[in-house]
Formats: sequence, structure tokens, C-alpha cells
Amino acid sequence: MNIFCLSIDGLHNGMIGAYGNTWIQTPALDRLASQSVLFDRCYTETLDLTAIFDLLWQFRKQKRQTVLLTDDNDIFFHAKANNFDKRYRLKPFEGQEPVSSLEETQFFLGLAAALDLFQEQKQSKKPCFLWTHLQGFRGRWDFPMLYREMHQAEEDPLPYSGVEIPYFKPPYIKQYLKQQNRIDTIIDPDKIQSVMETYSGGIAVLDQVLAGFLDSLENGELGDNTLFLLFSTRGFSLGEHGRIGADTYLYSENIQIPLLVRFPNCFGAAVRIPALFGLSDLVCFLNNMSDKESPFFDLVLEKTDAIHQLLRITGKKDSVLVTPNWFFRKVFDGYMSEGYIELYVKPDDRWETNNVVDRCPEIVEELTPYFEM
Repeated sequence: MNIFCLSIDGLHNGMIGAYGNTWIQTPALDRLASQSVLFDRCYTETLDLTAIFDLLWQFRKQKRQTVLLTDDNDIFFHAKANNFDKRYRLKPFEGQEPVSSLEETQFFLGLAAALDLFQEQKQSKKPCFLWTHLQGFRGRWDFPMLYREMHQAEEDPLPYSGVEIPYFKPPYIKQYLKQQNRIDTIIDPDKIQSVMETYSGGIAVLDQVLAGFLDSLENGELGDNTLFLLFSTRGFSLGEHGRIGADTYLYSENIQIPLLVRFPNCFGAAVRIPALFGLSDLVCFLNNMSDKESPFFDLVLEKTDAIHQLLRITGKKDSVLVTPNWFFRKVFDGYMSEGYIELYVKPDDRWETNNVVDRCPEIVEELTPYFEM
């Protein structure tokens, strides 16, 4: 079996129709989701990209020709990149203005190059493992203006027209809001809307590029013996907690990522997995995917409802514990010497908007020791 992995940095979980988005038209992504096993609660265990690939590159070759394609220099020159039989560097986007056509975008160039490599590898009798990683939304934004304007309503602000990753971090109000047990922030809603329009244009670009690739999967050229995975390595803040950009705070917009797994012949199509799942689990699955007794296949076949009861994620300024029912965040970011904690009900409070830490002291007491382990 051939394996084709496509990882896109900064792909926001909530901007895909299969994960609840209703205002961006994504027919290709919707089509892929209908053919795939979809993970509702997949998390990246770190926001450090090199550490993420330390996890991911524990994949065993298993008599496959392994190929890496990326436009990210940190990944191309990563020490473990030498473990691939072949590696190719896609030139990063270096322009100062958005490109004018779909065919000039990194999404188009990257997937076109990946398809060429995949077809080339298929000429040999040895199965292929192709990993394509694109900087995506955490790289410079080349999306054409036509796509940036697709979701702009008449009274909306103009879409963000730059190519640098937008970043807005509002000034902190120095009053600590004890009733919320958090620091309040303010951000201009027009800035959020402007960036959202451009980000949604990037989603539309990705969706259109994927359409032709899905045709190849469906018509048998690739799909008869190809496992295809689409996922994000990290998310992106779009104003959920008063920030816009590729920041490092451990909230769901940054750490909860989409994961779609399309098997040959669409085994498990449209199955949704609510269990906690980490990128390290993805490596275990790839290493043992021929084992029908593995925990992954038990999930797909609904023979079990969990692999983990708890995931721990640690960042530079905060740490998070995620359980089937709770999202517990501990913060020390320099603004308050004693730090603070937050608690959210899962999966109901998807984007951590209602902090219930003062109402659930018993849960705080139960989960706190796991931070020390």
C-alpha cells in the first residue's frame, strides 16, 4: 500500500465544513470528508514545529521508498529529514504581493509537485511513502485578491491584502477580572473580519487545488492502493482569545487540528472519531496499519471509544490537560507573578469561552496533580 501524507501548517480546525464551518464553500474538502475517517478531537502535542516532526518521523519504512517534499526550510534541513530516501525542497513564496492566479499559489505548486513525485515513484514496484508538508497559513500568504474578496459582504472591511502573516495582539487591561479568573483583552472586530476574509480565501484556494487531486484518488489512478492523510501540524488564531496570528498560546484554535484519513476503497468512510487522539498516535497507526487488531482499527470499527483518557500539552507560557470532559489550562506568562488557571467543559465549549474554574473546585483538585507528573 502506498501512503500519501499532506500536512498543512496553520490549517484551522473550525474553517472546514466537516468540522462545523457553514459560511465557506469547500466542496472538495467536504467530498474528502465524506470518504474519510474523521477525527473530531485530534491534538498536536506541541506547537514547536521541529518537535512535532521529531514525533512524526518515528515512522518505520517497512520496505517503502520514503520521499519528503516541503517548502519549509526548518523541515527540509531537520536532522531527521536525512532518514528519507529522497527529499525535495519546494521554493518558498518570496513575493511582496499576492499572486494573480491559482496556478501560482504554493498550494497549487506544492500539490502538483507532490503528484508528479508520487506518479514517478509508482513506476517502481516498491510501495511509496510520500510526505508533503506545506507552510500553508503559517507561511507567507500568497492568496490571489480574487479569492480574498470571495467572502466579503457589502459593508465588510477590505480583506487583509498583505503577504506577511498577520499578527494582532491587543494591549492587556491591567485589571485582573477575578470573576472570570482570566485577563481580559480587546481587539478591533474589523481587524478580525479583514483577516478572516483573507484566511477564508486561502481555504478556498486549498479546496480548489484539492479537487483535481481527489479526482485522481477516485478514478483509480491513485486510490486503489493509496492511503491518503490530510492534517494540520498546528492551528491558527483568528480572534478567538483576542489574538490573530501564529501565536503559541495553548487554546483549541492552535492545538486542536483536523485529521482526515482516506483508506483505499473508502474503508470507514464518514466515520467520526470522538476519542482523544494525538499526532504521536498517528505515527503508531502508520507503523501498525496492517494490524487489524490495533487500537486504531478498533476505533474505526467502533469496538472501543478511547485510546487516551488524558492528553498533556506543554508550551512556553502555559500547559494544558485535555480529557474527554474537560480542558484545564495553567498559565504563567509574566503578566501575573502567581499565574492563573482556567477550566472549560468539553466537548460543549469548543473554543474555551466559558471559564468554569470557580464553579468546579473538585475537578481542579482532581486534575492538578497531573501537571506535576
